Amino acid sequence: MNLYHSLVEVITEAVSNSILKDAITNKYTCDLRYLDDEKLPSGGQPRIIKPVAYGYSKRNNPVIRAYQTSGPSLKVNKEGVPLPDWRLFRVDRIKSMKPIKGDDSLFLTFEEPPLYNTVGDKSMDRLMYNSKF
Repeated sequence: MNLYHSLVEVITEAVSNSILKDAITNKYTCDLRYLDDEKLPSGGQPRIIKPVAYGYSKRNNPVIRAYQTSGPSLKVNKEGVPLPDWRLFRVDRIKSMKPIKGDDSLFLTFEEPPLYNTVGDKSMDRLMYNSKF
């Protein structure tokens, strides 16, 4: 990767790696706004996610794996239900992501989501960090 591509990646990134890493390692439930969400049913609402892993997809895009509990979604699981379910989000398509405040001004945290795979993610070519439960 040359300097130009590195600068473009830094300048166009809507959410910083430090925010992603902090949310994943501390298990913060987050409010996520994704590109073109406003065009989907329930598009005015934020996606509520539990991010558990950060890495690179097989196409070398930075991505996060998260358990989405509410908000807009086009995909459905094998039972035909959209949420809650696991989602892979491309970092370059995230408009904003912030931890949700909990009680006493602390951030809302989460326990291990259903069917969490602690050893990796088949959709990721490289796993950079993930939540420890």
